[in-house]
Amino acid sequence: MDDFEWGPTLRVGPAKTHKTLTEETLARLRRDIVSGAFEAGQKVKSEDLKKRYQVGTSPIREALFQLVSEGLVRSDGQRGFRVAELRQEELLDITDWRARLECEALRRAIATGDMEWEARAVAAFHRLKRVEGQSGLDPTEAADLWEDHHRAFHFALYSACGSPWLLRFCELLIQHGERYRRAYIAYPRISSSITAEHQAIMDAAMARDAEKAAALLEKHIRHAADLALAHATGRSALGTPLAKRRGASSAKTEREPKEKAPRKPKASQRTA
Repeated sequence: MDDFEWGPTLRVGPAKTHKTLTEETLARLRRDIVSGAFEAGQKVKSEDLKKRYQVGTSPIREALFQLVSEGLVRSDGQRGFRVAELRQEELLDITDWRARLECEALRRAIATGDMEWEARAVAAFHRLKRVEGQSGLDPTEAADLWEDHHRAFHFALYSACGSPWLLRFCELLIQHGERYRRAYIAYPRISSSITAEHQAIMDAAMARDAEKAAALLEKHIRHAADLALAHATGRSALGTPLAKRRGASSAKTEREPKEKAPRKPKASQRTA
């Protein structure tokens, strides 16, 4: 990831060293919410969080207010805090803006990226592909590992866009997209179709074909959201509003679907 002397601080790239206890607490709480360790709508109590993270009141409250600003936590005023609900309307909105902003970041990176950018993207794809072949991990560990490398691959592609603000907006939206994906889809095995999609996006980017790369990326983003929406509504992916409104001709899965809990209905049929 390129270093910027201006703009917001980014969390993408190599693991960051947390300078304060608040930063570490914030990172751990954010990851637990995105991964689904805390259920959507669940009340989060400071006393419970203090025991979970072994910290005092101040880091917890600062972390909670930061996550309120990111849309992951809701403040109920005097009644405390709760994890933000999952809503179909929000998923559609997130997907639309992801498609717009990430495609713009990719186009800019293709226009200005140098050999170092190409090397970062190829290396990130290689690491992601290696992770997809690993076995023997428990579902949560497998999901964490895959999502970390998946995120790193996408940001390696966008890293030469030249705008820390654009990257920050992409970062926030990707974070919420991951939360919806992980709420409805398990990770027993990565589908080979998603590897092929990543390969196609990277190949188009390395060939400096910006329009083809952006079109493939948008399709990739919308298919992932379409599958999550299908699981959320209990319908097949082809019948979801997202697929209909975008005229999607097929719906690929990013990983084999698996029911995670009775409250989250499994899609009526498996898509591949």
